[in-house]
Amino acid sequence: MLHEVLHFFGRAICHQLEERSLQVSGETLAVCARDTGIYIGIFSTIIYLHFSKRKQSVTIPSIKISFLLLSFLVPLIIDGLGSYTHLFDSNNLRRLITGIAFGFVLPYFIYPLLSKKSLEHGSVPVLSKSLDFFIPLVLSIFLGGLFYLGQPSHTVLDGFVIFSVISWFSLLASFLFPFIRRVWVRLTFSILVSLSFLSILSLAHIKILSLSL
Repeated sequence: MLHEVLHFFGRAICHQLEERSLQVSGETLAVCARDTGIYIGIFSTIIYLHFSKRKQSVTIPSIKISFLLLSFLVPLIIDGLGSYTHLFDSNNLRRLITGIAFGFVLPYFIYPLLSKKSLEHGSVPVLSKSLDFFIPLVLSIFLGGLFYLGQPSHTVLDGFVIFSVISWFSLLASFLFPFIRRVWVRLTFSILVSLSFLSILSLAHIKILSLSL
């Protein structure tokens, strides 16, 4: 049942093609290698920023740093377009790596929007020192290695990815409730909206597949 639930939510954001997904102990993970990489990257940066920046007032990176971060989106775009247009063949390792590169930069632009702005103290860029960049990147690579090697088990890995998916969509949904002051109430509404939205997407995916058969 847990396997079905995880794959249900994975279906909301992924085509779930077996040949484009990582295999662990003979089981296909709930999302493809590219999406796996994206959410590994998102998780790594969000966790780092939460524990290192939550008490600070931060803004998005400087223009120069932003261009550097945005360049990390390019490999996935090239790999994805090349693969889908059949210009060249990709593989799951490349999909995983380009997904990580794409995913780990996104929170640098989203997290500052949640930061409490202080009138007394000026805000600082969310990426203000080299460790702010390299720690999430190294964590992403480490987690990506575990996934590629199939450690520890497909259930744990699936659970990790789907937790990251729900957390990311809940974070985005929290922008719908800026008027709610109590954190736990806003968090509850955000999670409910996230689960509802992902469920609708998954059911729509199932319906489309059934009509195409």
